[in-house]
Amino acid sequence: MTSGDEVTEDALFNLGVDLNREETVGGAVDRTLTAIRATLGDAAITVWRNHNERDSSVENAQPPEQPSQPAFSSERHIGRPGRTPPPDAALIKRCFTTDAPARTDGVAGPIAPDDSRWLPREELFVPIGPERVLSVGWGHRDAATALDGAAVRDVLERAAELLAAALDRIGSQTREPTGEIASEIRLGAFQQAIEDAADGVAILDDESYVYIDQTHVDMYGFDSKQELLGRSWRELYAADEAARIEKEAFDALERDGHWQGRVTGSRPDGTTFPAELSLTMVTPSRMVCTVRDVSDREAREHELALKERALDEAGTSIQITDPTQPGNPLVYVNEEFVQLTGYERSEALGRNPRFLQGPGSDSETTKRIRTAIETERPITTKLRNYTAEGEPYWAKLSVTPVRDANGIVTNYIGVQHDITEQRRRIRELRDQTERLELVLSGTETGIGEWDFSTNTVTLDATLRETVGASPTTIDEWQAVVYSEDRERAADALRRPIETGDPAAETIRIGTDDSEVTWIDIHTVVSDAGDGSASVLAMGRDATKRSERVKWASKLFDQGPLLFVQTRAVGGEAVIEACDRSFSDALGCEREAVVGQPLSEFYDDSSTDSLQSDGYERALSGDLTVAERTLVTTDGDTVPCLLRAIPRTVDDEVVGTDVLFIDISEREKYTRRLEAVFNSPHQLTALVRPNKTVTDVNDTLVARIGVDRSAIVGEPIDKFPWLSLDPNHGLTVSEAVNRAGDGELVQTEGELQGPDGLARIDVSFKPIRNAAGEITLIAVEGKDITVKTRQRQHLQVFQRVVRHNVRNDLNKLVGWTTMLAEEPDADCRHDHLRRLTRIFDGWERLTNKMQVIDRAIREIPHDESTVNIAEVTEKAATAVRDDHSDATIAVSVDATDGTVSRWLTHPLTEVIKNAVAAGDREDPHVNVSVRQADDGWLQIVVTDDGPGMPDIERGVLVTGEETPLQHGSALGIWLIRMLVSMLGGEVDVDVTDTGTEVVLRVPTAPANRNPASVEPSRMA
Repeated sequence: MTSGDEVTEDALFNLGVDLNREETVGGAVDRTLTAIRATLGDAAITVWRNHNERDSSVENAQPPEQPSQPAFSSERHIGRPGRTPPPDAALIKRCFTTDAPARTDGVAGPIAPDDSRWLPREELFVPIGPERVLSVGWGHRDAATALDGAAVRDVLERAAELLAAALDRIGSQTREPTGEIASEIRLGAFQQAIEDAADGVAILDDESYVYIDQTHVDMYGFDSKQELLGRSWRELYAADEAARIEKEAFDALERDGHWQGRVTGSRPDGTTFPAELSLTMVTPSRMVCTVRDVSDREAREHELALKERALDEAGTSIQITDPTQPGNPLVYVNEEFVQLTGYERSEALGRNPRFLQGPGSDSETTKRIRTAIETERPITTKLRNYTAEGEPYWAKLSVTPVRDANGIVTNYIGVQHDITEQRRRIRELRDQTERLELVLSGTETGIGEWDFSTNTVTLDATLRETVGASPTTIDEWQAVVYSEDRERAADALRRPIETGDPAAETIRIGTDDSEVTWIDIHTVVSDAGDGSASVLAMGRDATKRSERVKWASKLFDQGPLLFVQTRAVGGEAVIEACDRSFSDALGCEREAVVGQPLSEFYDDSSTDSLQSDGYERALSGDLTVAERTLVTTDGDTVPCLLRAIPRTVDDEVVGTDVLFIDISEREKYTRRLEAVFNSPHQLTALVRPNKTVTDVNDTLVARIGVDRSAIVGEPIDKFPWLSLDPNHGLTVSEAVNRAGDGELVQTEGELQGPDGLARIDVSFKPIRNAAGEITLIAVEGKDITVKTRQRQHLQVFQRVVRHNVRNDLNKLVGWTTMLAEEPDADCRHDHLRRLTRIFDGWERLTNKMQVIDRAIREIPHDESTVNIAEVTEKAATAVRDDHSDATIAVSVDATDGTVSRWLTHPLTEVIKNAVAAGDREDPHVNVSVRQADDGWLQIVVTDDGPGMPDIERGVLVTGEETPLQHGSALGIWLIRMLVSMLGGEVDVDVTDTGTEVVLRVPTAPANRNPASVEPSRMA
């Protein structure tokens, strides 16, 4: 807004205030002329009175078909009087004279400065209501040209509108009733009555009907005119209603010759109806009666009255304008509008709502409102308006166009919400926020507001820096939150609105592909007093904390708060006051603390920091957060975080307000939790009672080979990598449920990873918060694979020794006895070969036991890999060397697959068993390898033998072997154990044509280096 625009707005605003207080017509006109002259400068300004318009309703008025020319006379003027308005000066119009100004004597030409006989060269005419016209004229080209334009028209139109409203108000207060209506009735009374009759018409003579039309008959419920002719009018009304009509109407008929009013007619069937009755005397004894049934109109009026009452009782200011009238004036305002603005209905109706604007109204906002109305669009905005007393107030204004059936805008409905108090609260909140930011400055804690009613987000500079972004909408905020944490972040913001209680969460900021920032957020509902859904939040960077502490910190309080107030005495911090928690932490009474130097309760390091520059920085406001250690009366130490801010009296810094946070317990918890959670020997996951995984330690992530983001936020019972021992009759879901009920659950299970299947000892431990509520469940596992397999190995070894070796020893005793007693050399040689075969079997047994023993110890750490084709060919070649009569066919359809080199041992054993099955001649064995849809390798070994015994099949498939049911060949157990350790599975199918053994093993990472393991260890 330019300085000139500001002057104009001030002048019009002051004019509106002055006119609202004016009580006389002359005073109102004079104030208006003075304001216009002050705004437009040297101009001739006149208010003309239209006498024809004023007298058009009196009894000497001309008929409508013969309109008279307006008869104008000057009512008030400033400067030289102008030209009489033209007959059609009903709208804003510019009139032009000749090129040269004309004098009143008709002479045209140059005008001397002192010549008072001139008429304006150019004039503007503006109507002031129906009876007056405002004219403004200029006598010089330069003056007229400089003020030409929409700005001048706007000034004159608004000034005329203000004056018209004031004159209407003043006139309504002083106007007396006239006899104009009675005079009009007396002119051709009988003819006029007939012409005006809209419904039933009747003529009465001496109060009895002598004429009646059919409409009248039908209205009163009779069948024919004959039923009423000759009867008294009183028979059509109840007795009390007839008495009322006689009392009210007959005096008026005698005095004025006419009466009109509301009556209640009665019908023969007992029903009644509301009507408008008009009586006109045409002779001393004869009168004309016209009646109109207004039942429908009263129903509509009743409905409108109810709606208007509803609008009046609404707690919101409502206004309606009519754009079909000049200036789009107000045609309705409710009671709340009157209360809000201070303008009575009579003062507001007929005026454009812009009279509420003033010098402090934003020009850009008012321009947007005008543009929306001109383009017939709805708009919602905030603007500053003014009451009738000139007091400013802030309103949230919504303007909506109302269209008829043809799409034409017939009205604009405006709704004003007084937001003055809300803005005051916002200012107070902003001030409080600034003070809070001062307290929090240096703590890396930021503040933000999330307004769900407007979908806006506002972050301060600290929080924007922490987040690394500047979101302005809730959708933009959700976009910067890590995808796995968005649900928890949204819940932390919504929960205070839904429950009224504060909420806290630790969330990650960043995309799935970028580095994330951990922040702690604490949220509370914002009490702005306007019913808005808004949340305030404080956020702090928590990235440096360990992941375990991030989650476990929610289970424990940050520590007791200790408050101290100091006074600077000779540059030293002397305790002036403290709360009980501070003195209790020191182990003494408050009286023993107050008056003592603060350094008396510090350790040496904290005292040095205080006396060097710590207190000076606190007094100047530069000290942010510092670590201090208090010393109790018993000599114990209390680690604390300190925050100090200057304390002022009469704008002078006299000391500090100090807040200590006792973090001794928190540090103990932190050290304890970090030590447990980050243990490289323990697999740990934190799970909510609803089974959602909230965190896992690095040991578990490395063991299962799954990215952390694929675990956190997902249900733990849906993961295929963890299963519990079915012998215990417990599932993962059931274990979490029991822990959620407060039970410590301990069992065994299996953990699937890239290095194979691990046996774990697993526990589900409930974790409670300070209120005793179970908020987390710690799932902790310890790898017992080696121990379990060693136990199984020992059990198998014992059974093999007990069975195989015991049988062999019996054979040895028999054959050696026979060897010693046999005299024949050839027979002794046969006995010796039998003994040699037994010893060779023991050697093979020993080799297999050594392979199993090494596998148990080395497979978990062996990262060497080899191509599956090489493994398959090596195993087949080894068997061919020992069984030259066997036919072994190999087919590999997965040449890109890589597996552990240890797979050679179980595959060799499977092929060897297939060749040796049934001691048949010319055995045939097929070995095929393909890659399944899930990426695993499937190795199928088929033979044409008699079929694998059920005992050996049970060992391979289930791993179960009892003293009464066991595989005599240790190789069967070697196959089962090594394939399981490699994370694979074994299946056996026995048919009439032979046996099919299927090994399913996962592929190993191709980047393993086979040279990292010595070849001798793989023999």
